Amino acid sequence: MAGVIPKAETSEVKPHSEKFEFDYEVYADISVSAILSEIRLIGSEYSVKPEIFRVLEDLGNMAHDFSGVCKALDFIEEEGVAIGQYSWTASIKYGRKKVLKLSTNYLVTYEGLEGKDGDHVAVFFNKVVRFATYPYFRALFSHHTAETGIMMPPLPSLNERVD
Repeated sequence: MAGVIPKAETSEVKPHSEKFEFDYEVYADISVSAILSEIRLIGSEYSVKPEIFRVLEDLGNMAHDFSGVCKALDFIEEEGVAIGQYSWTASIKYGRKKVLKLSTNYLVTYEGLEGKDGDHVAVFFNKVVRFATYPYFRALFSHHTAETGIMMPPLPSLNERVD
């Protein structure tokens, strides 16, 4: 996208315990044990308005952004499986009108988490799934814009967040 690189907004599924205290050793153990078993695109919606072609000639009135959010997480401790959904959205506005939008929903599964703390699994899932799904979303955005005849640079790379 031309212009200022937007910052990806995020939201997350919170740990269940109100008295949750982060433990680096517990988190590190989860990081070593977790095995990514699948990432599936389970929904996407792409829409473009004819005004998009005006936007490309008038970049000063264009606004764009993208955001990701963990929509759901189910941790089955007995099976050591964490299954969740992560959604991404990118859009371009011309004035007040949204002229391009891509929304996706990914199903992500991690295995190898038997006996792990659920709150720490939630922290791990939120952090890692964001980075695991973004390349797929970024590629899909590039594919759709190219198929529409809109020549744009790819979405920017994600940077590590400091939480």
